[in-house]
Amino acid sequence: IDKAVMVYHEPYASSACELVTEMIQYIGEKVKLKSAEADALLAGMTVDTQNFSMKTGTITFEAAAFLKRCGADGIRVRKLLQEDLDVFKARAMAVASTEPITDGIYMSVCPTGKGNGPVTAAQAADELLSIEGVNASFVLFPTGTTINISARSLGDVNVQIIMEALGGGGHLTMA
Repeated sequence: IDKAVMVYHEPYASSACELVTEMIQYIGEKVKLKSAEADALLAGMTVDTQNFSMKTGTITFEAAAFLKRCGADGIRVRKLLQEDLDVFKARAMAVASTEPITDGIYMSVCPTGKGNGPVTAAQAADELLSIEGVNASFVLFPTGTTINISARSLGDVNVQIIMEALGGGGHLTMA
């Protein structure tokens, strides 16, 4: 961006919500967040960190504590993040149909016509990482005549390289 007034780049931040919260803290007491705004920022951090289990640092927790002081409420955030039962079932079906590809690497297919394919696949791939012995997960989902893949790993398997070989991209642990 030419002639930017401010550039704020923090590669270790968990999410854009963490960065925004951090900037609000620097502004000082002039800014008073409404509880709904604090809830929204906390919800974003909750999603992006997978309930504060991934990509978190001390600043992440400090930002969350600031949002709590501003009136963010965990129950309201949880209600914001509730999902439709059909989406939950679609993800459960994807997880239930998982098969091993090789040692520590598992693959599944999202059911068609249920839920939001890309979101459901990403959530299922994330959820598979909570299963003992799963180091990487690949969840396929069709869109039209194309098969897409959401890939996740705990870091031992570089899913970015695998997805690039298939014409995609991403990150070491999410692609």
